[in-house]
Amino acid sequence: MPYHADHAIFELPAQLKDKTMHVFTLGDEGPSEFSVVMSHADAQGDDSLVNFANRLVGELGKALPGFRLMSTLELSLDNTPAIELDYRWRSEGIMMHQRQVMAMIPGAESGAVQALLIAATCRSAFTDAWNDAFDEMLDSVRLRHNNASGAGAALKAAAPLASTVFALSERRRTLHAFADHDEACRKIDAREVEQDAWRFFDAAGTPLHPDFVVPNSGTLWRKAGSYVLERRPERAAPSLRTQLYQASMFVAGSPLVRLSSIAEVQAMLAQSASC
Repeated sequence: MPYHADHAIFELPAQLKDKTMHVFTLGDEGPSEFSVVMSHADAQGDDSLVNFANRLVGELGKALPGFRLMSTLELSLDNTPAIELDYRWRSEGIMMHQRQVMAMIPGAESGAVQALLIAATCRSAFTDAWNDAFDEMLDSVRLRHNNASGAGAALKAAAPLASTVFALSERRRTLHAFADHDEACRKIDAREVEQDAWRFFDAAGTPLHPDFVVPNSGTLWRKAGSYVLERRPERAAPSLRTQLYQASMFVAGSPLVRLSSIAEVQAMLAQSASC
């Protein structure tokens, strides 16, 4: 496939895997007080941004001595949903600090998805100056798939707004947006749905109700069944617009979803209600 590097474009043999990593440091020798590394990783199956972040936290906890996650933050990277992990660990008697931002972007192959990772590291706690430097860098990021004339339009056109399905978890304070019913039912665990851990809504914010076509089974080890979503006008239920305050994090469950924040969902629902 054609490969774009900083100084050249070339044909990459199909047998080779892209392990590109960009490293930015303050000097040429020795450990740097502040550094930034940009890399990417392949997603697994139907990985969502939250699933990828949770798996990364687990891997970091196993690999880094004294690992401690300080905070998790939802943000936007060039209008693309992203998550920032703020954590620290001990290395050779020094407490290292890292802010790692990740976003799901289209992969090299058609339909593939990968995670873009941008990590800033300090050999001590972040100063205001280094925090500001990294924040300014993140604000300046422009993702190729958002700004290429054809790619961004193709992604947006692939998911009509009317097919969007929202899933709200009050316990996790998270709002997921999926491209359609099938994706929502595939990615939200049927066992949690049976426990009323999720509420579903269509693109207009109207409640959707799960109907199990294959029940969950088992006692000690529950095996997930399957369900579909349907409207039930006879069952009074609050709309998404009145329940949106319960969400503090937005997750696009698919790269085809055109929304990138809770604020955008709120504006969309407000516009729909005024029509």
